[in-house]
Amino acid sequence: MTPPPPPGEPGTAVEIVTLPDDPVRARFIETCTPHGRLAMGAHAILRRFVSDFDANAWLGTYRVCLAGRASFDAFLEGVPRGSLLDIGAGTGAVTAELAPLFSRVVVTETSTGAARRLARLYETHAIDLASEPLPGAERFSLVSLLHVLDRAARPRSLLAAARDRLDAGGRLLIACPLPIRAHVDRGGATSDPDEWIEADGTFDEALVSLIENLLVPAGLAVERIARTTYLSQGDARQPLYVLDDALLLCR
Repeated sequence: MTPPPPPGEPGTAVEIVTLPDDPVRARFIETCTPHGRLAMGAHAILRRFVSDFDANAWLGTYRVCLAGRASFDAFLEGVPRGSLLDIGAGTGAVTAELAPLFSRVVVTETSTGAARRLARLYETHAIDLASEPLPGAERFSLVSLLHVLDRAARPRSLLAAARDRLDAGGRLLIACPLPIRAHVDRGGATSDPDEWIEADGTFDEALVSLIENLLVPAGLAVERIARTTYLSQGDARQPLYVLDDALLLCR
């Protein structure tokens, strides 16, 4: 895997990182029981009226796992650990592993059901940063977009808003399944995003496309990359859902 160097620094290599063995992921795989027909039926009924995110928040279905605290700690080596802004935090399963590394945590989430759950633990703003600014002028040591860009209506605008919330030494953490299959849940329906993003081909081809066509035009330089998998609780169709995933650290 040989992604291009960061913009403005010809010849500078991107650091390719292998994440350490992760007990959180191992435990998730060992203990993750597929949903039965009752849960799937309830989910299918709700999906006629609400988004996947709301259905999962209300039912507690399709739990997910990206990385444990130790993996995030290793990947973020050298990043200041002051404040974290986690954009599109979902039900907070991934946030819970990342948050202990920072002294202050703020999250955003457009799903009403998920935002209610998040508000029990974090300062939560139920807004879409692509179209509505975060209150105040605070900037953050780390801004994270974890499995958000491929499900956002305006991913390019969201990426710009995330970049603009970085403090002077801050970093942007992105997790994205590759190749990208962008779509947006709008109530009980699914549609194309308003701003299209595309990263097709093999994993490596999609990664290069993501960097060249989305991150570089947004004024971001990629410093570090890890390849991992994004895990989701399964059902009668498949006991465990697994997506090839890229983890990228940008400045």
